[in-house]
Amino acid sequence: RLQVPQKACGFYQGSWAPDGRHVVAPCDLPDGTFSVWLIALDGSATKELVSHKPALGPGESAAAFSPDGRSLVYTYRKDRFNQLFILDMPSGRERQLTTSRSDKWDARWSPDGQWILFPSNAGGSVQAWKVSAQGGKERVLTSGYERMRHVFWSPDGRSVYVQPSHRNIFRLPADGGPLQRVTNFPESGLFLEEPTMSPDGKFLVYARSRGGSSLWLLTLGTQRAPSSQ
Repeated sequence: RLQVPQKACGFYQGSWAPDGRHVVAPCDLPDGTFSVWLIALDGSATKELVSHKPALGPGESAAAFSPDGRSLVYTYRKDRFNQLFILDMPSGRERQLTTSRSDKWDARWSPDGQWILFPSNAGGSVQAWKVSAQGGKERVLTSGYERMRHVFWSPDGRSVYVQPSHRNIFRLPADGGPLQRVTNFPESGLFLEEPTMSPDGKFLVYARSRGGSSLWLLTLGTQRAPSSQ
C-alpha cells in the first residue's frame, strides 16, 4: 500500500508517471476539497499538484500525464459538469480544455501528445470524443445508444478502442469511422471492465465477470482464445 498524504482523502484512479517511479491520483477530502497528488512509489515524497475548494459536488475524477511528462490532464467538476483541465508541470499553470455543457471522464493522451480522447455525454448518450491538446472544437467519434466508456489509443495512435456497454471491445480509426470488432464473446450476460492495451500493441488485458472477477489476456492478431490469469 502506498503512503498517501491524507488518510481521509478518497483517492480515485491512480495513473503512472512517465518516470515509472511515481503515480498521480486525484482525491476528494471530507471538507469538499478536490486535489491531485504526485506520490513516490518508495514513499520518499508526496506533492500536491492541484487544489480546489469547494469541488462543487461529486464527480468522477481521473488524471493522466502526457507522454513527455510535461503536462497533466484531469477532470474536475465546474459549473455542474465534469470538465477537462491541463496542468503545465514546469510552470504550475492550469487551463480549462473543454467547456461544453456535458460531463467528461477518463481522458487519455494520444501517443504523440497532440490529442486527448475522452467519453462524454454531450449528445445525450455517452460516446467517444477527442479534442486537440491545445484546445478547440470537441469532435465526436462514435454514435448510437450504446454507452462508450474505457476509451484508449493504440500505441501507434492510428486507432481508438472503445467498449460499448461493458460488452465486446471494438476499434475504429482515430479520425472516426466504422467500428471493427476486436473480441467476439457470444454470451448475453457478458461483462468486461477496464480494458487496457500493452505498450507493444500485442495484447489486451481486461477484467471479466463470470460469477466473480478475473483478469484475462487476449493476444491480438491471432485466432487464439484468451487465456485466464
